[in-house]
Amino acid sequence: MDLDASLKVVGLVGRIQIINFAIFCLGSSLGAIQLTSIVFTVDQSVVHQCKPAPGFSANETRLVFEEDDRLVSDGCYMYQFDDGTLTKNATKCQYGWEYAPEFGERSAVTDFDLVCNRGYLANLLVSIHFAGVLVGGFITGQAADMFGRRVVIMATLLLMSVLGTAISFSWNLQLLMALRFLLGVAIPGTCLVSHIRVVEMFTPKKRPLAHMIFQHAWTLGNVLVALLAFLFPNWRYLQLFTSLMCVPACVIMWFCTYESIRWLVQKGRLDKAEAILQKIAKSKNIKHDRSFLEKLQMEGAPTPGNTAFSETPTNEHVTDEREGPTADVGERNEGREIGNPTQAICSEEDDVTKTKIVKKYTVLDLFKTKVLIKHTCIIFCFWLIMNVSYFGLLLYSTSLSGNKYLNFFLLAVSEAPAYSIDFFILRRFGRRRPLIMFFFTGAVACLLVAFLPVKPGNGIDLTILIVALVMIGKFFSNATFDVTLLVGAEIFPTMLRNIATGSASTVGRVGAIVAPFIVNLQEVRSFLPMLVIGCMSLVACSLVFMLPETKNKPLPETYEDASKLLKD
Repeated sequence: MDLDASLKVVGLVGRIQIINFAIFCLGSSLGAIQLTSIVFTVDQSVVHQCKPAPGFSANETRLVFEEDDRLVSDGCYMYQFDDGTLTKNATKCQYGWEYAPEFGERSAVTDFDLVCNRGYLANLLVSIHFAGVLVGGFITGQAADMFGRRVVIMATLLLMSVLGTAISFSWNLQLLMALRFLLGVAIPGTCLVSHIRVVEMFTPKKRPLAHMIFQHAWTLGNVLVALLAFLFPNWRYLQLFTSLMCVPACVIMWFCTYESIRWLVQKGRLDKAEAILQKIAKSKNIKHDRSFLEKLQMEGAPTPGNTAFSETPTNEHVTDEREGPTADVGERNEGREIGNPTQAICSEEDDVTKTKIVKKYTVLDLFKTKVLIKHTCIIFCFWLIMNVSYFGLLLYSTSLSGNKYLNFFLLAVSEAPAYSIDFFILRRFGRRRPLIMFFFTGAVACLLVAFLPVKPGNGIDLTILIVALVMIGKFFSNATFDVTLLVGAEIFPTMLRNIATGSASTVGRVGAIVAPFIVNLQEVRSFLPMLVIGCMSLVACSLVFMLPETKNKPLPETYEDASKLLKD
């Protein structure tokens, strides 16, 4: 019997499978913690002011100006101190800065004075972190195909532990930036490879449900970030604790998990795959006298160039890097997993010679026809905008009025319902209508936040309303990811599906890289970050109308099939 039939015989839910599923979900949670805890380790929301001249108090030297009918202290300028005399001339902070943390917190910003004319370095530090994630998506995905899912996940867990610990002891900004980049490279090895490993445990019918549950592990990681940041207000202790958490997880994974059966079969290691299936069957008291993979063993083990026996091709390392949640489209995309942004291989049968001709496709093939150009540009825009929105709102959460830890917690919790709602809405309403609604509602929420004052003229505090609107924006930002990933898989022909989705996710990571600088626009005008994010979401909403509805339509196999989608 084939692999999916074997999985049905041993059953998809048992003690061993549940343990493996839970442990790989843990890997995703730990990756999420390392990715999004940077919101607090590089927290720019701490109030700062110029350190006063010797013999003077801060009240005497600080510069005060009027903003929105209230007096505000300038944190970057002070009255000039010249020859022992305090003048009325304004100058940049001459003696450094003082910080007034509301919760006693310390971050890399306060330790390395990343404020005022050095404030861009804090944004650069976050962007470097996300740039590492972009690079890591390529490296860890390829490594998982070559060396196995389990090995790569454990290796990156150890790397996160070592690099994160080193970060907590870093003594200068240059070292911190280098370590942050390397940590970013390691993160996809736990998040996206764990996702692949979980997806490969199940048959196509069960994959969407497994994916939905797995996504909640990502959300759990983000929720824990808020709790841990509150318990460890010193960023060095927070970084150290979250890094050391990876060590026991790696040990547990070593003793309690097994390699992906699908990967073993694809690599021709049928004996090892058979042994795992027999072990699962034995644990569930299932008697099976014959070999589970007898059919494959009789036909011969696969070779690297022969994927006939592979239920999932090797190139399936896609993540949307938020590093955030990804989606498996198993039911609609059976046997056609998505992921390599660099190239895909399609075999065609020559009618004359009856020999197989292998043609390589590249990202340039996405721009071969007018329809493909349009679809490619739209999907790329979606991914860029979604990542800007997702990470922009996360970073913006600490700038909201109220308790920054509670705000981050609420935004993290708001992710959970989005996965469940997507699971049911897509089946009933198709793709276009939900996507239009998600982008539009998220845009409206962000635009309202941009122009709502915390305290209007009547004195009513609108903090709760503003936080609620940001939560709504975050919820719908999250909801767009699964829909966009599914739409992208359904509008491109088979030979370009891998390239299209992988390239789009790469463009999306660029959105994560620029998100810190968009959030920093609040230094110019407080409403600018939400205005930019809201307008970008409206642009995405308008672009949805140019895409075909793909619900209940066959997946396009050729260029012509992709063009016909617009005519149906």
